[in-house]
Amino acid sequence: MTNTQSLTTSRKRSATFAVLALLSVLGLLASCGGGSKDATSSTVPDSNRTLVIATTPILGDLVRQVGGDQVNVEVLIPLGADPHDFEPSAAQAARLRDASLIVANGLGLEERLESALEGAQKDGVPVFDVGEELDPLSITSADEKEGHAEEEAGGHGSEDPHVWLDPERMATAASLVATQLATTTGLDAAPFQQRAATYADAARAAEAEARALLAKLPADQRKLITNHDALEYFAQRFNLEVIGTVIPGGSTLAEPSAADLSKLVALIKANNVKAIFSESTVSSKLIESLAREVGSQVSVVELSTDTLGKPGSPTATYPGLIVTTARLIANGLSGR
Repeated sequence: MTNTQSLTTSRKRSATFAVLALLSVLGLLASCGGGSKDATSSTVPDSNRTLVIATTPILGDLVRQVGGDQVNVEVLIPLGADPHDFEPSAAQAARLRDASLIVANGLGLEERLESALEGAQKDGVPVFDVGEELDPLSITSADEKEGHAEEEAGGHGSEDPHVWLDPERMATAASLVATQLATTTGLDAAPFQQRAATYADAARAAEAEARALLAKLPADQRKLITNHDALEYFAQRFNLEVIGTVIPGGSTLAEPSAADLSKLVALIKANNVKAIFSESTVSSKLIESLAREVGSQVSVVELSTDTLGKPGSPTATYPGLIVTTARLIANGLSGR
């Protein structure tokens, strides 16, 4: 083979390798783009969509459902974390300033997030506290519920942040969030409201299923003892009664006194309560100690009240959260 033929052959091989390499890269890109997409994926690149940050997984799910592929949604508080006790990192606090809208619960739920949210707001990021728009309940102490409040207590305390445990309020929240998203993005409001209506329908269907699960409980078994005061909205919607909480008030950061726990033991025995309810986001040590004081007549049932469950779990969706909570309460209170 002459030098000229050798050079020609070498160039042909190089060209062939270059073409094969290019085809390999294009094939890799196609395979990456052709797989299944997660809840936040879209045909529109994230960089071209409005960034909305939700504080909690429950609100994040709502915003994703209502926003569809028209917004890019990030959730600040991870699955399974206590929203009362979550404190953001410096990077997370800085990320809030990149958002076009922050959807928060408000009403004091995100206690350790308040300074970061205020900082983002001062930098011009709108913060929509959806809980404040949902006719929140006042937190009532156990003494007030029993009619023994002292006059200087001044009646009701602060507002209860656990609005998501009422499906009807969440149906309203979906429409409110749709309005906020349309305002923030400048896009047509109709698709947002249509998706909000779909979310509301699912919430109301879950309410109907939950109501059916709880319907057979007699009046004397519809009394709740909970880890902290998180179930008042759920109780009012489904005709239950919260008669006591281990941790006083609507926050998980308070601590009960020995006298508080002693009163609860007497209350549980007097009402023949068969189950007390702990929470997946809060340590169950106190409530298990309380159950031991009461004796074998009472069981401890864990609920997921402040967060959604992992993908594929019964509480991974909002309707699943409501129905599962109802099922666990019905079984616990009936002694099943």
